[in-house]
Amino acid sequence: MIRKGRFALLNNEEYELFSYQRQYYLQTRNQLALSNGFVKSPEDTTVFIKEVNVKELEDAYEIISYVMILSYRFAVEGYNDETGTVALVTNNPFVQKKIDVRPYGKDEYIIEIPYKDVQIIEERIPLLGFEKYLSQ
Repeated sequence: MIRKGRFALLNNEEYELFSYQRQYYLQTRNQLALSNGFVKSPEDTTVFIKEVNVKELEDAYEIISYVMILSYRFAVEGYNDETGTVALVTNNPFVQKKIDVRPYGKDEYIIEIPYKDVQIIEERIPLLGFEKYLSQ
């Protein structure tokens, strides 16, 4: 599974974290969360949300997923279920001399590699003043 974005821990459970109008919300697709105060999202009934106060959270962090290829860092752009490939992006112009990449947007390069052939690394950046797990 490729994780990227903002997450928070509440009662030792990890949830996606988002904010709207200066309020924080946890999000999950696990229906069992309904018994923990989550409600169905008005936009998507397969998503469950819960309004939270930052003081309730055990941790909050952003995960940035990346892959190293020949000492070049590529951000994980996405995963294609149909082909089983991961799209990797970099803005390093020197990479095109060593790796078969294609132009992607302005000053970026993309390559698609089978998921089984890459080792995805997660960088965890503390959010909302949490630095508890900075060394992980």
